[in-house]
Amino acid sequence: MAITTAFSGGLLTVMGNSAADTVNFRQSNGLISIAGLNKSWNASQVSSISISLLGGADRLSLNSLANGGNQALAENFTIKSGDGVDVVRLANGKDVTMNGVNHTLTVSSAGVATLDGKRLSWDTPSPSPNPSPNPTPTNWFDTNVVDVALRTLGHNLYADGRIDRNDIIALLKNVEDGGTVDATELSDLKKIVGNSTLFAGLDYVKALSGYIVNGNTANAHYQGQSLGNLAAGSTTAQLENLINKWFLGLDRPTASGTYRQIAGSLFVNGATYGDVNQGYLGDCYFMSSLGEVALKSPSTITNMFVVNGDGTYTVKFFNNGVAAYVTVDSYLPTDSGGRLIYAGIGKLATNASNELWTSLAEKAYVQINEMGWLRGYLSGNGQNSYAAIEGGYIYAALGQITGQTTTPFTSTAGNTSFTAFVAAYNQGKMIGFASMSNPASNQVVGGHAYAVVGYDATNQTVTLFNPWGTQYGLVTMTWSQIQGSFGYFDRTA
Repeated sequence: MAITTAFSGGLLTVMGNSAADTVNFRQSNGLISIAGLNKSWNASQVSSISISLLGGADRLSLNSLANGGNQALAENFTIKSGDGVDVVRLANGKDVTMNGVNHTLTVSSAGVATLDGKRLSWDTPSPSPNPSPNPTPTNWFDTNVVDVALRTLGHNLYADGRIDRNDIIALLKNVEDGGTVDATELSDLKKIVGNSTLFAGLDYVKALSGYIVNGNTANAHYQGQSLGNLAAGSTTAQLENLINKWFLGLDRPTASGTYRQIAGSLFVNGATYGDVNQGYLGDCYFMSSLGEVALKSPSTITNMFVVNGDGTYTVKFFNNGVAAYVTVDSYLPTDSGGRLIYAGIGKLATNASNELWTSLAEKAYVQINEMGWLRGYLSGNGQNSYAAIEGGYIYAALGQITGQTTTPFTSTAGNTSFTAFVAAYNQGKMIGFASMSNPASNQVVGGHAYAVVGYDATNQTVTLFNPWGTQYGLVTMTWSQIQGSFGYFDRTA
């Protein structure tokens, strides 16, 4: 077993490692032991147990009887989470989930559990002949949730007035007892995700949990296998996969190359169009749109992302102006040398100076395509595959990134086209040009999308950015040159 232990002064210390650890405590005939570890400690000499769960998805059980012991544990436990999704099973058989680092679970010798300062209790107290003058106040869960365990957990989690990402994951996992999701539990979950007030402005948490509980077209598959929407009688394995898909980003798209975890920061000195570097994928319409939005409204780009703190990122797009969300992890497709092959092409996955936002936005765009609305009648619609997003329209990508309405296919031909462009530019619109198949200028790539990054009113020239990256330079052209190489431009309305 890959864990280490130490005992001194009544404190038993247990340390995990970076792998996924399984630690099952048991007590028999006055001796405390850990299943699979050839050690034991005299229970009368152990006053407290401190456990540090490091990397990996760890599983810890304090249920001695379930682990082969014949006595319940009566020690004080302190458990610190690692950087994975850790699940602790208490002596009463209920699970506590700790998602990411900096969470602390304490369990007293009397069995009282407290997570990050919030007391967790699944016991229904007996009526007191002398009720407290300051009884625990009720909240929404007490009067709306039928399942006792779910109601009690929800009451405790909502004590701070908000159900956050970790809270909803814990609530979802709470119904995994018994091997199936029963009709009462499903009904309760629907009530929870249907109440916006509970989430106190965390729209992405409400949306992602809604995709799990209420269903979504993308639920048809997970990691290339059939999955399906949650229903009464669904197995806990199905629910676990739905959690993995929407909250942990584990439904990675089909891709060339090999997925590797990438080091780096989401943003380095903010978002700029110069960060865009299209890779071996024909999604110039999307990459140029990212660059255009980064230039005109960098806050739109930074607000696309929620950093979850566990190596995952929730990313926002828009379907006809309505926000939709997807979660990606920090694994990206690489070549045999460990370098990115799509957006951010050539970056070494292990380089801590990497800037990740373009690569993660592209991956999220691929994953959200599985919802079935991203590409309309274009090929690849509804597929969770990088290849599926090849070929598309600038106006569609601009709208999906910003939530704004857009104006497509304004021809560069005719006497009024230049006036229309100048008016849009001066109004701060986001604009992208689509080149002809055989452009007149050898500076322009045929059948390609470019972002507008400048206009010189004095010389009446337009400066364009090729999403292949700044190493290809900028192209500055007069309108007559534009007309010889570009067929139309799209813009936000």
